Amino acid sequence: MSRVLRFDSKGEPFLGDPPSNVYTIHPPKSELILFYEVVEAGGENTWGGADAGQAIQWLAHALAGSRLLVSAWDSDEEDAHLVGQTLDITEIVRAASL
Repeated sequence: MSRVLRFDSKGEPFLGDPPSNVYTIHPPKSELILFYEVVEAGGENTWGGADAGQAIQWLAHALAGSRLLVSAWDSDEEDAHLVGQTLDITEIVRAASL
């Protein structure tokens, strides 16, 4: 992207990036560990891991009514703590697959 002539709050010119009307509402990627689980309708866990691609593949081949859950953890150690709530992302993944 080319730089443009802009003016600071005192009216002094400077070369800077052009203004943008694109704003982000998402924070930068965190250090949290994401854990995915494919769970059957009855609640039995059929797969779990940290690979989103594998999670989607497992969901695609899972029994009808299975769900894909994602949770965030503060580390991948044995004494890790869950951060926030586990989210059911099944509908998002299925909608993106259409």
